[in-house]
Amino acid sequence: MRTKNFFSIAALIICGLVCVNSVKAEGTPSKTDNVTLNIKFKPVQSITVNPAQKTVDLKYYTLENYRDGVSTKMDDHLTVFSTGGFVVSVSTTTDKFVRSAGGEIPVSDITVTAENGTTTNSTFTPEEVSLSIAPKALITTTAGGNELNYNITYNNTVAGKDYNYINNYIHPDAESVYTATVTYTIATN
Repeated sequence: MRTKNFFSIAALIICGLVCVNSVKAEGTPSKTDNVTLNIKFKPVQSITVNPAQKTVDLKYYTLENYRDGVSTKMDDHLTVFSTGGFVVSVSTTTDKFVRSAGGEIPVSDITVTAENGTTTNSTFTPEEVSLSIAPKALITTTAGGNELNYNITYNNTVAGKDYNYINNYIHPDAESVYTATVTYTIATN
């Protein structure tokens, strides 16, 4: 009987040692661990019209203006920030320039052209577009950048020449002003 007890006790001790070693191995604190680190990018874009150029005037003040039409170039008119390629579109809120006391001129009489300003984007593709309610791509590029400046020319030398606007001055105004709102929109390319 003593031998049986001895074997039973020995079996219990061996079993206990094996179980303790298993538990100890599973509960051993790790000295290293891993984490997955991601860098995630979403497109961020902004467009700003130069605050000093929020109003652009095409002035018909001389005989030559009525004969040849007029245009004006606004240096660094638009400033763009984009984290990648982008398209700047131009549109108007109405299809006509309107005079408050009556009178209209089609917005399509004006073309808009962009070119690089003081801070440039070498991959810029310029376009010349007629103003319209429908947005039209004016600046297209595959590269982004910070503080990209664009000069914008508002041109009325085609539709506004040859005295086409000779009857748009309406007396007794000091000057007849026809107005439309132009909107620039940026989107990813």
